[in-house]
Amino acid sequence: MKTIGIIAEFNPFHNGHRYILEEAKKRLQADYCVVVMSGSFVQRGAPACMYKYDRVRAALSCGADAVLELPVSYATASAEAFAHGGVSILDSLSCIDAICFGAECDDIDRLSSAAGCLIDQPEDYKAALEWGLSRGLSFPAARAEALPQYSDILSSPNNILAVEYLKALKRIGSDMTVCPIQRIGAGYHATSLSGYTSAEAIRSRLEQTGMCDDISESIPYELNDLMSKGYKHTYPVTIYDMTLLAEYMLLTHSSAELAEYQDMNPDLANRMLKTAAALSDQANDGSGKPAGDFGLPDLIGSMRTKEMTYTRLSRAMLHCILGLKDMTRDSNGDLVNCPYTRILGFRSEASGLMHAISSCSRIPPVNKAGDAHSVLSADAYSLFDATIRADRIYDMILRHKFGTRLTDGCRISPIIL
Repeated sequence: MKTIGIIAEFNPFHNGHRYILEEAKKRLQADYCVVVMSGSFVQRGAPACMYKYDRVRAALSCGADAVLELPVSYATASAEAFAHGGVSILDSLSCIDAICFGAECDDIDRLSSAAGCLIDQPEDYKAALEWGLSRGLSFPAARAEALPQYSDILSSPNNILAVEYLKALKRIGSDMTVCPIQRIGAGYHATSLSGYTSAEAIRSRLEQTGMCDDISESIPYELNDLMSKGYKHTYPVTIYDMTLLAEYMLLTHSSAELAEYQDMNPDLANRMLKTAAALSDQANDGSGKPAGDFGLPDLIGSMRTKEMTYTRLSRAMLHCILGLKDMTRDSNGDLVNCPYTRILGFRSEASGLMHAISSCSRIPPVNKAGDAHSVLSADAYSLFDATIRADRIYDMILRHKFGTRLTDGCRISPIIL
């Protein structure tokens, strides 16, 4: 039995994702493909565009044999922690032969060399990085400038994740092989739709037009029914839908309390509160006119600086909204392996794979949420509980936006197709 692993968000699932799943299986002649997928919230610091279990069904319908969940603290973290969490899960299953990923660059030697530099951190690199940061560059920009020979790699989100996957493999000491697959079609930041387009373009079109018919060309035909039934029932969800949650959080927390959350610090907490107060004053100028509309993206955009990217701020804000403390690192600040995984769904034909996972995994796979307390350690259960709480916040957003009442995540068994 040969099994490959893929780490993904599928936010939402599109033709490019199906291509990666099919191409990975074909190249490696794999029997099974295991996907480790983000849940209700994603790495860009926003709610997933589509409901978690709709994305599970999409993946299982288009090439995945099992979908496991990447817990919320990893799923909404920096690229480094996101990659470490996903790779550690795949490695801990002890039945994954290779990890596959899509990237603009499929030159494994260059990707590995870049990963090696970032792990070893030569003195000239560290000096150049510090120089860039001292000039007010964001960390990604300073890092790309410090390694000019890899600047093309370190300027693309998918390439950056590819490098982080390789770093995680080296850090963990995994013997999984690597198979990068060059992305096809439009680039990550492209806004036009086509047969092979980016998830960002699909999300943007849904936000701009509110119509799902526009995206039909960009998603697998097998998903037409799923997308039609879910439209304005379980999607689209956007960062704007968290605006009131953010306002409430900022009104009820002190800067010291905010500073305790993942990706936060005292300076950022103070700036967040001051910016929110300033926007509130502008919206309520005493003129008696209706307050101007502003959403969470406006608040985040107002805090953006040269050294602090929008995505970095979005993640910090999201962690405050979720009340999430960092569970990806230990007390020394070192990344820790994910201590469990939850099975979200699998194909009925993959019984051999599911047996291998249950018998070989070095971390407990949770099939039913109700069993988590008895099979997980205290630390692992804290991470699991935080993920369930995040799901419930997402469910609340759906309820208020669409009037959709979903089954509580603790009561949902793995989807079997």
